[in-house]
Amino acid sequence: MKIIEYILNRIKNPERLPRLQPVYVLSMLIILLSASCKKTDYLDTDNSQRPPLSAKVKLVNALSITAPINFLDFTRQINTSLVTHNLSTDYLDTQFGKVQYNTTEGSNTSYKSSYVFGGSANFQQETDKASFSGPNGPIADFYHTLFAVAKRKPSKLNPGNRDSLVLVYDDLDAPASGKAKVRFANFSPDAPNVSFAAAGGTAIFTNVGYGSFGDQTVLTYDATGKGPATIPGLSWKTLGPFKEIAPVAGVNFEIRNATTNAVIPVTGAGLTGVTFEAGKIYTVFINGTVAGGTLSATLITHTK
Repeated sequence: MKIIEYILNRIKNPERLPRLQPVYVLSMLIILLSASCKKTDYLDTDNSQRPPLSAKVKLVNALSITAPINFLDFTRQINTSLVTHNLSTDYLDTQFGKVQYNTTEGSNTSYKSSYVFGGSANFQQETDKASFSGPNGPIADFYHTLFAVAKRKPSKLNPGNRDSLVLVYDDLDAPASGKAKVRFANFSPDAPNVSFAAAGGTAIFTNVGYGSFGDQTVLTYDATGKGPATIPGLSWKTLGPFKEIAPVAGVNFEIRNATTNAVIPVTGAGLTGVTFEAGKIYTVFINGTVAGGTLSATLITHTK
């Protein structure tokens, strides 16, 4: 910055620059200013002059009941209108870093779920000294999906939470030419481990348990709730991974019991006449209950 101060001093005293034209001096100053500005300068600028940073989050109401909900980061409502059952928002700007996400139901202001995510500016491998949920949360300039889902059993850590929240990172890089990208999740609290397949065809995803995604990196914990020093294959892309598949149009899909291979009935038309278009990115999830005959499937499309 001393060079810039030197030039500024000369501009204030033009008689000391007899051979330089003012336009040339200003050009030099602009070049030097541009060269001196680095990403680290973001922290050296006033708050009002910083470009906004935010995490992009798609909000999904994947509950097993039909109530519409609101999503909040801390006490700020993120969505502009209630998110109805089995629907999602576009990617919205939310707080990044260490964030408490909450949900409320309808016009009620009491929290139905409340969880803290994050603690790091980037995705990190957990260690045997910290819980996986600790360091990883919404990251600035990343794309994420936050699902509100039915809780399978009461939580000892969060007994006041009726529902659960699941946050994953979305890899929105385009699929290979002629391919679609698909992700599958099981959010039915009483469903067995399931497989997702075209009717009568080979399964695309197999043995997907409650609260999990097909082909995700499995997270293991010891009796104290801590993970191992390393988890092979873990990255931000493998928590809720997408798989590239051949595109299909108007194809019926089915949910199978991963153990018996029996087809599990699904209400509605969520798996009827499904189209996965080349170049596009999708998530399919199931929710509702098997015992109650309300198991359903929903398809959402991801676009920036």
